[in-house]
Amino acid sequence: MPNHNASDPIRLPAGLSQRYEVRGELGCGATGTVFLAWDTFSQREVALKVAHPQVFRDEPDQLLVRKAWLNEVHLAGNLHHPYIVEVYDAGFGDDSAYLVMEYLPHGTLQPYTKPDNLKPVSEVLEIAYKCASALDYACRAGIIHRDIKPANLQYVGPGEAKVCDFGAAYWSRDDSATQVMDIGSLAYMAPELFRQWVTPQADIYALGVVMHQLLTGKRPFDAPDQASLMYKVLNGEREPLSSFRPDLPPSLDALLDKMLARSLEDRFANWPAALSALTTHCASASIAHKAVEERPAEAELYDELRRLPLLESLNDAQLWELLRISRWRKVPAKTVFMKEGDNARSCYLLLKGEARVSQQGKLMALLDPGTLFGELAFAEEIPSPRAATVIAASDGIIGKWPYARLHSASPELQTKMLKIFFRLATERLKQSDERYLRLYRQHGQGEETA
Repeated sequence: MPNHNASDPIRLPAGLSQRYEVRGELGCGATGTVFLAWDTFSQREVALKVAHPQVFRDEPDQLLVRKAWLNEVHLAGNLHHPYIVEVYDAGFGDDSAYLVMEYLPHGTLQPYTKPDNLKPVSEVLEIAYKCASALDYACRAGIIHRDIKPANLQYVGPGEAKVCDFGAAYWSRDDSATQVMDIGSLAYMAPELFRQWVTPQADIYALGVVMHQLLTGKRPFDAPDQASLMYKVLNGEREPLSSFRPDLPPSLDALLDKMLARSLEDRFANWPAALSALTTHCASASIAHKAVEERPAEAELYDELRRLPLLESLNDAQLWELLRISRWRKVPAKTVFMKEGDNARSCYLLLKGEARVSQQGKLMALLDPGTLFGELAFAEEIPSPRAATVIAASDGIIGKWPYARLHSASPELQTKMLKIFFRLATERLKQSDERYLRLYRQHGQGEETA
């Protein structure tokens, strides 16, 4: 892509220079330059994207670029998800446009599409799952990205990436003239987009192309010119993954067949269907890469947690945050989770398996999968010692949230978790009262009979 004209120096829009201290240039494209800047108000590093001056010239070829900028500014602040790049501020005027975003220092996924720099299969699937989760969230908000490609996925760390650049996004709830139609990256465009038929399945197709690249270092369809590439996308046959990497399992071909199908009827119908399939493959890849995996795959955990009635009040962002501050492991039977008299430091969620609760050696209760325990001490200024011992009665999966991490979580998550804790406490108190009344009645009847 051409850089901006050197004779047209980038100028920060009026007022921005008072708040942001530019510390360097991160990148420059055809439509704008991204700077590393210091936000003097919020005291944090940010990525400041500023439109090139020529974008605002009265030239026909700049009209589409202005629409893309206006589209992205228009969407700023509407999407808040752990795997979508956060936009803090945005503006669009007669001769300037800018976006202020969270700064992610590791660049995009582009370097990991090179054959000599590929990520492990399990990590590629984890990244795909999290991006799919973000795009599912956007889709439920009525937004279709339409330009998913490695350059628009910011690498965060092992197994994590964030979706960015919504300049080509289509907002199904907006009929205004800011909608951008003839835009996108041809190699990642679903066949129906060539006919300007926009559906959420177009993003599923694009993510499938990205996955193919991350797994093999090649796109499923490639050609030296746009006309040939369009023909291949519409008519070509995809080579099996084994032709690029013999070590890849055939099941991944089946997954990509569903993501890259030309017919909408053959492609995944929606994001929940794609997420379900990705969850299965994440779990399989995790097992294949490590025979004894202590921590389950994050995609598998997220899928299990989002289906728990206990956590149904948490939105996507809060559920991902809860997953991030937790520690999960597979445990064998007889594992001790907490011991009577020990200091209380964490609460637990038994995701799979059963556990026994005892007090002074006497069995008090059996815990089923999906049970939260050890949470009451979280609300105490000085947590009381544990009143009971909890031991795994079978093999299972346990999650642990240190109180310190919960106390430093977002206010929204803390509020939701406190409501869950208090609701559980109320339910247990009610059950305890009912048991007491039953015993009282039985005792009273026994005395009357005597």
